[in-house]
Amino acid sequence: MQKKLIALAVAAAFSAPALADNANITAYGVAYLTVDSISSNATGAVSKLRTNSNASRFGVKGSEDLGDGLKGIYQFEVQVDGDGSGGNGFGNGTRNTGVGLEGGFGKVIFGNWDTPFKSAHNKVELFGNTSAFTALNLIGRAGASKNFNTRLKNSVQYWAPKVGGVQGGISFAPDEAKTATSNKSDLTVAATFEQGDIYAAAAYESRPDATTAGTTDSGLRLVGKYNLGDAWLGATVESIKVNTSTSASYSQKNLELVGQYKLGADKFALSFAKAGKTATANTGATQLALRYGHDFSKRTELFAAYTTLKNESAVNYDLNSSGIGAAGDTKSVFGAGLIHKF
Repeated sequence: MQKKLIALAVAAAFSAPALADNANITAYGVAYLTVDSISSNATGAVSKLRTNSNASRFGVKGSEDLGDGLKGIYQFEVQVDGDGSGGNGFGNGTRNTGVGLEGGFGKVIFGNWDTPFKSAHNKVELFGNTSAFTALNLIGRAGASKNFNTRLKNSVQYWAPKVGGVQGGISFAPDEAKTATSNKSDLTVAATFEQGDIYAAAAYESRPDATTAGTTDSGLRLVGKYNLGDAWLGATVESIKVNTSTSASYSQKNLELVGQYKLGADKFALSFAKAGKTATANTGATQLALRYGHDFSKRTELFAAYTTLKNESAVNYDLNSSGIGAAGDTKSVFGAGLIHKF
């Protein structure tokens, strides 16, 4: 009831006449703030203490029954500058936002949306993707600059209906700045299987002209998860290909092992991630993360975590833009706070 009242107030602020014909609307969000202590063993690095907004967000979503089993669907979601660091308020980045149709044929949506490649990892994600602690600091990356954990703007995404636990999806984002010599139109496909205690996913993404004109960078990801009563175990293995020239390329292999155990209202989890080297020697990294959570309710969680990331000498993977350290350093973050979902 409270969600409906909030949603009605938000909708009324924008369009009171439209509200009468569009009452099936829900406001939702996550307030996810921590106090983090960041340090590095790099020469001259200074430890920092910060309040961090992580993946705090606010959204409005809904649907309209169009008859014959067809629905119109929409969602507008923004990242919220919860700690005021950016001074952006609700404008701290557009998250999954779009409009589409859903029915017996599946679901199609137009807008700015997580790729199937990125979404394949969500089932084994401990930290909500955007934090210093997530394994996505290494997973989905080739070197410190190539990141396949993205959402595609200007995209069209389609998910087929589930058949026996199997579902497939595809996302395409045309290059609106296409030229005679460059066409950076991204394509992602994924297949998932979810039944009983088992989850498995395979995803592939291609990025033409991303690094070198006339070549295509790509990523292949396999994800698995198995529930064991109060515990679960998961893993991600992937290979990301980057073309350094028209005749040379490298494939970086990454790995994550992850698990969680629930004891009453308390949750204990661990993640280990390893990034392979690029074409250059000493460009790998490892990250270990520990997580503790206590559920006060289904919506409010007390949260604490620790992570340490060790770079090899020629690379500087960061912990969610911590702005500390340099190539070859070991950096760590300890954080604690609250997560509230509404």
